[in-house]
Amino acid sequence: MSGPVLYSKFDSKNAHLASVILSLDTHQVQVKSVNPSQASLNTSFNLDKSNRISNLTWIFTSPDSVELLALCLDNGGILIYSPHTNEVISELTTLTNVAVSDFHYSKVTKTAWSCDVQGGIYEWDIISYQMLRSFKISEIAESVESINRVSSCVYNSEPHLLLASNSIYLLNIKTREITRTFPGHIQPINSIIPLKDDMFITSARGDRFMNLYELKKTTTKAIFVAQAAVLSLTIGSNSNESVLAAIVENGSVEVFNGPLSDANFPAVAPSRKKRKQIGAITHSSNSTVRLSRSPAESKNPQDANLIINAISIQDDSLLFTWVESGTIPFFDSVKWTESGNYLLDTNKTIIKDKADLKPTQSSSVYGHDVAASKLYNESHAVVNDGISLGNLEDESDEETLAEKFDKLAMNKQQPQRKKKLEENRNGMSLSIILSQALQNNDHSLLETVLQTRDPQSIKNTISRLNPYSSVILLDRLSERIQRQSSRFTQLNYWLKWILVIHGSVIASLPNLNSKLYSLHSVLAKKADTLPRLLELQGRLNLLYDQSSLKQNLSKELAVEKGDEDVEYIEDLDDAQFNGEIDVDIDELETSEESDVEVEDDDDTDEQIASIDDLENASDVEI
Repeated sequence: MSGPVLYSKFDSKNAHLASVILSLDTHQVQVKSVNPSQASLNTSFNLDKSNRISNLTWIFTSPDSVELLALCLDNGGILIYSPHTNEVISELTTLTNVAVSDFHYSKVTKTAWSCDVQGGIYEWDIISYQMLRSFKISEIAESVESINRVSSCVYNSEPHLLLASNSIYLLNIKTREITRTFPGHIQPINSIIPLKDDMFITSARGDRFMNLYELKKTTTKAIFVAQAAVLSLTIGSNSNESVLAAIVENGSVEVFNGPLSDANFPAVAPSRKKRKQIGAITHSSNSTVRLSRSPAESKNPQDANLIINAISIQDDSLLFTWVESGTIPFFDSVKWTESGNYLLDTNKTIIKDKADLKPTQSSSVYGHDVAASKLYNESHAVVNDGISLGNLEDESDEETLAEKFDKLAMNKQQPQRKKKLEENRNGMSLSIILSQALQNNDHSLLETVLQTRDPQSIKNTISRLNPYSSVILLDRLSERIQRQSSRFTQLNYWLKWILVIHGSVIASLPNLNSKLYSLHSVLAKKADTLPRLLELQGRLNLLYDQSSLKQNLSKELAVEKGDEDVEYIEDLDDAQFNGEIDVDIDELETSEESDVEVEDDDDTDEQIASIDDLENASDVEI
């Protein structure tokens, strides 16, 4: 959700809308009727400052009963809230103090199921509000650490749970064994909706893909691709047609016509050689529905694209809601089918004029009681201090404004420059700007700060940043790295100093796995390429060493051939030059060899003679 609206969901009858709004430093639950009538509902309930809502779910136990709200909290508790009495009727507590990620009432088991970020799964009696049993997913599947969504279904005539982390696990409730595992998403799953004919559809946080599965097969039956990341989705059908609507991160709704139609499924399963041809079962949206102000009322970029907070399928219409003035919900619907034809086959922009929110029509609808004091009006404010323009003295005889600027430039230019340089070096100005950008969710201002590449400035900025704001900065950095992997080199210094300086504080925060999951997945992808790069580096080093060795050997051989020893006789050369002797060098070498051979023969004869004498000697002589 965008702005102060954290969560927003319609009930099963599309009669009421429940929203969680950030009101100052507390979470406020608001429930409003879609169609105003005499029995219309318009309540609000403020939680304690210590309670933070992590999810919101309607509990619909029977057609005749009143629907309740299950408020999942960060501290491991679950509040059962009744909108009609505007009070909490029960509080469910677990042994752990971690955030509850989902709560689901199962029509199959007639009980409720909840899950948390540490993989705990709990079954609750919805009448007595007592815990029936609990277990952890890590006891069944060691590789699974957390569960984000839980749902129920019937498979092979037995009750099963659909547990969603990154993948989806079909768990047999009786035997507590995983029957099937379905390939899921890279990011954590944020929506899982069971459908008829043993099918279900899922979407993930920060992911554009919505996967349709069959319980009998572990492969994906169809893939629906949105133009932006999907925040929430709904699917509905009548006797012949079906429609899938998804709210994307820019606040618009993308519509897919006939997601359950047989025409969208392949007639024959693809073979192993053609598994990569996923385009045959991948579908893009048929229409995009946007809300916008009229050109006369458009004053800022947000007016051109109003944020849609929740959607639901109501017969042949698509019901949606948006807020005015930050907290007041408004409703409208658009038809998606008529007479068997799909109406949303092209992009559609709906013009919404700015609502008149004067507190004269109803005292409670717009959050202001007529009997109470009037709202703040700036025209009634009293100025306690200021300067009257009439008290300004005539300064015509004094130096002109240009002369003053020149004088100031001569006297203060150097000290001011030094001061600014010192502020930039110690990170003072960047830390202030960065804190403002994170608190106000100003992406353009944050981008201006992230353009800094000086390691010392980055280090000083992070050292002066609030440790709790550093967690938000980690999420922002991981989002940018995930969308543009080429920016990792630019942002790695920010990641480094956040973990070095504020690592101890970040490690002590609760729900750390859920907060840093996206960053962990990004860094894990980067780390997967390290072994291959090291292997490539080793091969390149080996080739480089072999090439260097060959070059050194070739140089040594060249030196040995060029530096052969030559005997030079100066007397012989002088005699030959003077004409005293005429000796052929080849004859000279032949004569020298013969002399050497003669000497060798003489030595050999002497050795033979000595051996003969030794043999003829007697033993005594020996």
